[in-house]
Amino acid sequence: MKIRKEYMVKYVDDVPYLLPYGQGIAQKFYGLRLDPDEVFLWELIQEHYDEIGCVHELAEHKNIPPENQQAVEQKVATFFEILEQYNIIERNQRKLIGPLEDHDLFEIAGMTLMYNGPKEYIPAELEPYRMGSAMQPVNWEDATQKQPTLRADVVFSPPRLLGIGEILIRTHEVIIYADERHYYYLFPYHQSVHEMRIRKDGSKAVIFIYPSEATDDVIVHEVNESLYQSFLVFALCHDKYAFTSLSLQYGKKGYLFIEKEGEHWSGLVQQLSDVSHVMRCNHRTCLVEMVDDGVQMWNIPWGNEAEADVKQPLQLGGVVLLHHGEENRVEDTPASDNILFATRGMVSPMFSKAFTEENIDFCEKLESRVPMWHLICNESRDTLEFIRKVVDRG
Repeated sequence: MKIRKEYMVKYVDDVPYLLPYGQGIAQKFYGLRLDPDEVFLWELIQEHYDEIGCVHELAEHKNIPPENQQAVEQKVATFFEILEQYNIIERNQRKLIGPLEDHDLFEIAGMTLMYNGPKEYIPAELEPYRMGSAMQPVNWEDATQKQPTLRADVVFSPPRLLGIGEILIRTHEVIIYADERHYYYLFPYHQSVHEMRIRKDGSKAVIFIYPSEATDDVIVHEVNESLYQSFLVFALCHDKYAFTSLSLQYGKKGYLFIEKEGEHWSGLVQQLSDVSHVMRCNHRTCLVEMVDDGVQMWNIPWGNEAEADVKQPLQLGGVVLLHHGEENRVEDTPASDNILFATRGMVSPMFSKAFTEENIDFCEKLESRVPMWHLICNESRDTLEFIRKVVDRG
């Protein structure tokens, strides 16, 4: 069982009581007088003992042999029923729970984003992915979920005191450091969202908004950017790798167009997306994952044009590595160069040596499954026909 820090045993004139505090008071539970056995059981529950474990431990504590444990079993069952009655545990899961909150749910790349915060700060880009909403306990964790879930909480709090950890990245835009359980993002130049904390398994992100003079549109923008960064960690924890690229649907397949670092292809991008038999899928970030029968790509909100079905993946047909040049030609480069070129287009976290190696290894597997074309292109109208012929030839 999981317990929150909102119920405690307090002795009043040598009499033990189970009392709420903080958020627990919202449950309108005013207290419960305990006997010594119930105090003992409460301590076991805090240590995550289930009902069977409590029976065993209480019987052993009272030196009661197994053949005489019926009274102990009844005592434990009654105590659990009382806790359930006051909504301190949830009977089916045997979990200590807190008050219910209304979460907005979004299905993104086969995963769930559970947003808990002011609805006016939900970015418009998320709306095509909306699933609805759900009333869930504050500390809800459900192992029976059919798909991975990222819970994102928006809270109003000033920047917190920094913990002790290892600095991973420091730029003028963001500082990222880590302790054993979390990644911490600090945004020095944001007007409202100055800090975000993410569990290393990607299951939960807390976005801290400090009251400021920032307008709502600024706050929405900064919340959206924070959700994006947390989602990259979450996706990587579930073997989905993020690329910054133009992605197009051509026929029934998707294609990634990755630009060489520092080069801009606004003209070609516009021409490609204007072609009648090509559908724009995404112009910033998409996710790619290995599946049994190949590779598939997912559109995600951050940069999505919403012209394609955002809740269904596309089979990945290939990766086009773009490099500016005077003439249109296919560059014959070693597979290793193509793998590293593709890796440079990734925005999945590279906080550590292990992460960086994972990303490179993924691109190596990607190169073995789908074509990677390194194309030297200009931005003339002839380039469209050139790229089409390369892709058609496979």
